[in-house]
Amino acid sequence: MFCIYCGSTLPEGATKCDVCGSPVVLPDAVRAAADAADAVDTAAPEDAAPAEVKAGDDESDAPAAEAETAINAEAAPEADGEAEPAPGGDEASAHDGEPAAEDTPEDAFPEELSSGEQLPEPQPPVYREGYSLMPQENEPIPYGDDYVYEEYDEDKPRKKRSLKWLWIALPIAVAVIATVVGIAVWFNAPMQRLTRALEENDYAAVTQILPQLSEEELRGMADEMQTYAETVVERYNNGETDYTTAYELLDRLRRLFPDSNLDTAVDRIEALNASKDAFNEAQYLEESGEAAGAISRYGEVIEDDTNYEAAQARIEAVRAAYKEQVLEEAQSLADSKDYRGAQAVLLNSSDVLGDDPDIAAKLEELQAAELDDYVEGLLKTAQGFADEGDYAGAIQLLEDATREDDRLTEQIETYRQQYKEAVLDEAAGYADNGDYESAVSTLEGAYDLLGDDADIAARIDEYEAMFPVLLTDLSPSGGTDCDSGWTAADAAGNSYGNGLSFALYPVIQTSVETEYAPGGQYRLLSGTWVVEGDSAEGFSATVRVYVDGSLQYEVSSLTRDSAATDMSLVIDGAQTVRIEVEGSFDSLRSTGYVYLADATFSN
Repeated sequence: MFCIYCGSTLPEGATKCDVCGSPVVLPDAVRAAADAADAVDTAAPEDAAPAEVKAGDDESDAPAAEAETAINAEAAPEADGEAEPAPGGDEASAHDGEPAAEDTPEDAFPEELSSGEQLPEPQPPVYREGYSLMPQENEPIPYGDDYVYEEYDEDKPRKKRSLKWLWIALPIAVAVIATVVGIAVWFNAPMQRLTRALEENDYAAVTQILPQLSEEELRGMADEMQTYAETVVERYNNGETDYTTAYELLDRLRRLFPDSNLDTAVDRIEALNASKDAFNEAQYLEESGEAAGAISRYGEVIEDDTNYEAAQARIEAVRAAYKEQVLEEAQSLADSKDYRGAQAVLLNSSDVLGDDPDIAAKLEELQAAELDDYVEGLLKTAQGFADEGDYAGAIQLLEDATREDDRLTEQIETYRQQYKEAVLDEAAGYADNGDYESAVSTLEGAYDLLGDDADIAARIDEYEAMFPVLLTDLSPSGGTDCDSGWTAADAAGNSYGNGLSFALYPVIQTSVETEYAPGGQYRLLSGTWVVEGDSAEGFSATVRVYVDGSLQYEVSSLTRDSAATDMSLVIDGAQTVRIEVEGSFDSLRSTGYVYLADATFSN
């Protein structure tokens, strides 16, 4: 049997556990059966025999009979607290007539306590009068579990537990612990952790572990670092790790393994990072509609980048979309007559599209359209000037054009001819009215546009020959040169100039004549006849004008008191004009001075 407090094995008949010292307590069912047996033994001791016979008739009641035998062996308390065995013969008959042990309910026995449950506090054994828990001398104690336990004698020496198993188990435990500790130390060694981190591509862990390696371990791994660095770059290129982690690892490897030529791997991962940034930005620009920027950034993706082929494909796709966009925008601007803006759009696209034939053809088309629009606008404006007779304005407008075009040159020449004809007609009009000066002035004004035109020059010469001319500016063809160059005054004090002076004296020079050859160019001879105030009072004069030998004009009796007499003589293209002045004197001391002021040939 076992102690219900500490679980130790108890020798047969023990009343107290030799390990924890707790008293042995019988199960409640056994104790209840013992109490029932005491009651039966006291009331009818004679019925004990039939009970034993009944118990013996059924082999299945053997345990109950053994229980009754055990119950009869009650222990009575002694005065000093120790139990003594009671007489066996009389006590056994006292249980006759009580129910057998098999009548006890099966659930009266508590289940065996599992480990870990709270055990009740140990109680001292319970003794009742006339009943003893101690078995009778040399009699086994039944416990109702088909086992018979020997009586425990406290006077017997206890068997000591053997400690040999400790000497066997302790080395084994030490060996196991040492092995576990060794495995743990080896497993957590920097080199082992580095190996696992490398196999798992845990770059952050690799970066942290590398500084923990010894110089010997670092030298042992130097040859592998070039290959490993390339693996790191490839994993970054394939998107299996981030740039910061990979770069920090390569930078750490480069510093720890300076002889492994890891600068190439670092340069490569930096180039790949820039390339991938360009690819990502290009995607963003493409989604934002900025085709030019997207194509430019796609072009920065290097061949080593896993995105290279995708970037090249996107370049072609975006380029096509961008070209279509450029052509549409340029045409829209051209439709609104903004040809310069349209050409600027096409020219700016060359940075992305290069020398694209479609763009070049569109540019030529728009340039031609712009020139047509420009020329047509100028021609229309110039025609407006020409319609108003302002050929000079029309020609000047076309000559000031900033673009060259044959249509402008041809129209300028047309306007020159029209302008020339208009100028000649206008000058002829003035000449028809005898205003040769205006005619010549009109013709000379055409020089600015027509240059040294022969027809204009000839007509100017012609008209200049018809200009009014003072006789003082001509040399006489015969007679006396009467150009005195002075200014005359009449008796009233009026002054006259630009004339011919005829001085007359008695006897010496009573008449003076002068002759000019107009050559048929003039139609009129004009001037004003005045007798100067310093002439004698008895002086009088007669004036005669001969045209081609024929007397055409005569005025007489001109004295110093006479008013000035205007002359306008039609000579109609005469070849010669002769002027004759004759004086008459009342005394030999009289003198006379006749003055032809503003003497002019004109038309």
